[in-house]
Amino acid sequence: MKNLKRRLRNLHYRLDGFYRLIATGLYVGYIPPCPGTYGALQGILLYALFMNFHPLFHGLLLLCITFLGVVSSGRISDLKGEKDPDEVIVDEIAGAYLAVLGKTTLLELTLVFIVFRIIDIAKPFPMRKIEALRGGWGIMFDDLFAGIITNLVVILLMEIL
Repeated sequence: MKNLKRRLRNLHYRLDGFYRLIATGLYVGYIPPCPGTYGALQGILLYALFMNFHPLFHGLLLLCITFLGVVSSGRISDLKGEKDPDEVIVDEIAGAYLAVLGKTTLLELTLVFIVFRIIDIAKPFPMRKIEALRGGWGIMFDDLFAGIITNLVVILLMEIL
């Protein structure tokens, strides 16, 4: 039993590098001065790369990013002893990706980037409540909520413009 516990602990520590890779958006989160902005750009560029793929692909990719993001951001948060470490940007990647779903023009992509960053930084109600969820859940889901709000705001803006 002791040997099994030691092996599981060793496996967990080996996974920490993988968690760090995912949580920091392939280490982009370590680039100063504004890692969250880079994460949002990563999410939008990832979408642009696969823009013409089937909607099911986008849904599955977002689901994978979200699952890996909850696990990895929660682990990095625990390791650092911080609620939402600055270098953790997988939440911005997922939120921006959700925000840009269905958008096809450069104007829409640009508006998504601007609106998403404003909402993500301002954290309007109820984002602060969502952010208070434990571990990776709070880290990820406030930005996913920001992505939903952003997507809707950009739809409205495009109707006005």
